[in-house]
Formats: sequence, structure tokens, C-alpha cells
Amino acid sequence: GQMMQGMKTMLFLAEKAGLKGKVGGSFGAFGWSGEAPGRIFDTMDHILEMDMVSGPLRLKSAALGGGTQMAQEYGKEIAKKMGAS
Repeated sequence: GQMMQGMKTMLFLAEKAGLKGKVGGSFGAFGWSGEAPGRIFDTMDHILEMDMVSGPLRLKSAALGGGTQMAQEYGKEIAKKMGAS
């Protein structure tokens, strides 16, 4: 359930970017436990203090049937939170 090192580094660097209050979301495909997208989401929510959507988008596999539609709906949720109609 660990994040990849590159993602940990990116989130660490993001602390310096002043993202507090900015709209955000996290997503990821996974092969094992699927904890990483949630950990990324929680970091963005609690550490970076971003204005997150309802939860992370978690796909068991990038090739999962319906994954494209799920990603599009997630993008719409982010856009709506940003004020798009």
C-alpha cells in the first residue's frame, strides 16, 4: 500500500507551491492493495490543505472496462468544484 517514491517526492515538493484552498483530486490504477490513491488524497487534503473532491478515483486496472467513463465523471466533479457548470 505504499506510494511510489516519485509521488512521495512530488507531494513533498508541492508543500512549497502554496496549494492551500486549491481544488484537487487524486486518482490511480493499482494491482495490489489500492491504498496509494487514498494516501495521496489524504496528503493533499490534510497536509497541503487543498479543497478536495469527494474522494480518490481508484481503478483496479487501467484497462478496466468503464474506466474511461469513471475518469470522465471524476474530471467533471473536479470541474464543477472549480465553478464550471
